Amino acid sequence: MTPNAREMSESRHEQIPRLLTALAVVVGTTNVLIKPSQQQSYVQGAIKAITDATIAVVIPHSLVALWRVINICATFDVIIIAQAANTGLTGGSTPNGDYDRPLVVISMQLLGGVHLLNDAAELIALPAATLQQLESILTPLGREPHSVLGSSCVGASVIGGICNSSGGMLVQRGPAYTEMAIFARRNSLGQFELINHLGLDLGDQPEEMLENLQAGTFNKVSNSTSNSNACTNHHYQHKVRDCEAETPARFNNDPNGLYEASGSAGKVIVFAVRVATFAKPKQEKTFYISTNDADTLTTLRKQWLKSELKLPVLAEYMHKNYNDITMYYGRDTCLSMRKLPASKIGSLYRLQAKIGYYLDKWHLPKTLPDRILQMTSRFMPPSLPATLTTQALSYNYHLIIKVADGFVNDFDNGINKNSDKDSNKTDGENIAAAQDFLQNYLQQYQGALHVCTELESQSLLVFRSAATAAMFRYHNLNQDKFGELLSTDIALPRNAVDWDETLPEHLQEQVSKTFYLGHFFCHVMHQDYLLKPKTNAKQFKEDLLAFYDKRHIEYPAEHNVGHVYPAKTALHYFYKKLDPTNSLNPGIGQTEKWKNWQSSPIKEKLNDEYY
Repeated sequence: MTPNAREMSESRHEQIPRLLTALAVVVGTTNVLIKPSQQQSYVQGAIKAITDATIAVVIPHSLVALWRVINICATFDVIIIAQAANTGLTGGSTPNGDYDRPLVVISMQLLGGVHLLNDAAELIALPAATLQQLESILTPLGREPHSVLGSSCVGASVIGGICNSSGGMLVQRGPAYTEMAIFARRNSLGQFELINHLGLDLGDQPEEMLENLQAGTFNKVSNSTSNSNACTNHHYQHKVRDCEAETPARFNNDPNGLYEASGSAGKVIVFAVRVATFAKPKQEKTFYISTNDADTLTTLRKQWLKSELKLPVLAEYMHKNYNDITMYYGRDTCLSMRKLPASKIGSLYRLQAKIGYYLDKWHLPKTLPDRILQMTSRFMPPSLPATLTTQALSYNYHLIIKVADGFVNDFDNGINKNSDKDSNKTDGENIAAAQDFLQNYLQQYQGALHVCTELESQSLLVFRSAATAAMFRYHNLNQDKFGELLSTDIALPRNAVDWDETLPEHLQEQVSKTFYLGHFFCHVMHQDYLLKPKTNAKQFKEDLLAFYDKRHIEYPAEHNVGHVYPAKTALHYFYKKLDPTNSLNPGIGQTEKWKNWQSSPIKEKLNDEYY
């Protein structure tokens, strides 16, 4: 129930302690974090945000505890920001700015768990289940998850990907998506309702359902064929092949990717999602293509997508500028990604956030950790083996293409088994066809083709994943030479040929350096601009986005709107429908922050000491 008028008139000094006590009863005092030093890694992410609205970070230990916590928050009418791994790049799961109510961050980090369904053709992922967990569980079974790890998603959760329509490297699978989830929605009366669309019988009462869900007490065998379309984006293979279309293949504001938990961005509390898994290929081969002519890659993409060739596993683009800095500033990241378990890397990121808090508190240079790591990296192995280093530094444009063999297609669990272009082939046939195509193609166009060994392939993909971290360090350690760093992720129309961006003169004269990479066949690009000192970053961004608009580019492509980009009309409406009281992650997508979606705080409450 929601507070009555008398409760709402209580002073902050009376109301908040009652809230904190109620939360501590459910999760324990040690899991209600109220000190700034404790909260640092939860309330700060890639986007530095300042707010004094956060009164607690709460860490439930079970799904039932999570249900009780959100109902307590509803009773006290506080804002909830639900957070899985806090690996996002646009601040979508952290507080930002002013709010009209106190705010509680709920961290799901203790709520891990995976349940396999239908001989591992599908699975149930709980809030803290990560891509790393899925990969370790599925690999012995000959299966793999929807996504693979990149530099921005080490430690990323499955549910976080679903809620933010995350994209990624894999050409065949499209954004993370499912229509099967169990979630809590706060209705217009301010009460939470538990909605079970997992397609599983979990019981009748919320706490019974959540106990059974966490324990795996339900039937794990069902008709997978009837659910398979709902567990993944099964249209994407056909969509990405249409390279004559005037619209992008995928972007976060696309209304076709919004369904309950999918794309919800924290506007509902998701307890679990049901997603498809995919057959692991028996053979893979990676090709490294380099050229000094952008049109060589433009034509290669178009010819491949229009051909009978199977879609590659991935087709990753990198510009030489990125290669240069990753060679020098990415050695330690490459080494750690090759040698350390992903879970350890995630812990290092959390430690880094905590160190950052104390450096700020003690007025020490925030670049100190980067400087120490950069000094020690000089004694580490090179970022790439010698066989690839020369090629990486000798050309401007680079494409990493991985091709697989040995399965029907990525949707062999019942979806599109008879796809016309991606039909089953014998082992080695897809790889051989791709190699023949590339060899013949590069006889006509200028460039280099390297067929990678397994070790070279691993090193090259780690190199690609380490690039963003290397660029951030490059900027941090050379701040005296540059102004601000502006990062964008954009979705070009599928028929665009101007992917090798040439900025207008009035923009170019404000930029010191640009760094471009992306998911080339999907036409999703990640573009980073190091601005010149004294450049007005806000004005530059407005002009840059206007330039994107003229090119019919959608943004963001896959990192979601967060607090950086505005939610367009369809996404804005979707948020309001999911959360009519605007109590969950208000302000996301630069939408209204105030209760009940008011355009400004309710006047009579502004003077209330509670707020």
